[in-house]
Amino acid sequence: MKRRLLPLFGFIALMLCTDVLVHAQSATEMAPAATPSGPPSHPIYLTGNEEAWKNFPKAPALGSPIDLADLTITLSIQASRTEDQKAEATTDKEYAITLVTSVIDPSFQTKYPKTFEVLTQADKDAYFVNSMLKKANARLRPFMQHPTLVTPLFTSKDFTYPSGHSSGSELQARLLGQLFPAQAEDLLKRARQIADSRVVAGVHYTSDTEAGQALGDLMFKQLEANPKFRHDLAAAAQADNIPLK
Repeated sequence: MKRRLLPLFGFIALMLCTDVLVHAQSATEMAPAATPSGPPSHPIYLTGNEEAWKNFPKAPALGSPIDLADLTITLSIQASRTEDQKAEATTDKEYAITLVTSVIDPSFQTKYPKTFEVLTQADKDAYFVNSMLKKANARLRPFMQHPTLVTPLFTSKDFTYPSGHSSGSELQARLLGQLFPAQAEDLLKRARQIADSRVVAGVHYTSDTEAGQALGDLMFKQLEANPKFRHDLAAAAQADNIPLK
């Protein structure tokens, strides 16, 4: 979903601004509870202290033009989402790398077990970094920040920026695209679909998913520059008889 700055007619602008003022003061009281399992205690291949994360863009400030545009887009999508879109959002509700590996083969985990294992390790790095950035930005999800306006298809815990579904699926799409170049475009389309479904569900803003995909791309570059990761992925692909290009 490309950002669409929809016209802010008078009554819509008043509704948005009023909602922001009402809920801004109570934002800290609405902070989501931590998930029981939580992110890994440490990354596998990276350190978590890379400069890339320190320089990652901050979340839009509450009431800023981008934040208000985010809400406008969310409300527009909420009013027009189709049954097919709702079904897709529900399918993508629980993040797993199989949401992306299934583009290659629904039985990817059993057909390419060694590669799946390395991808899972990389996903732990993505989860660690994403959780670190979410905590640092502490942006509330749309339905939490604007409970009188946003009706989600389901709820989700923790903070919203950047989107974990988007960063994780983008990273997996990039990694798999290196191993299966003929399907690289389909993999990226699937990652975009997963990101879009989070906005449809009302659990992320558009800027959350855009930042998530940018983070996935950045994570891909960081892992590609890591000798141990490159070695492990190449060894796994060879063991699984995946021809390296």
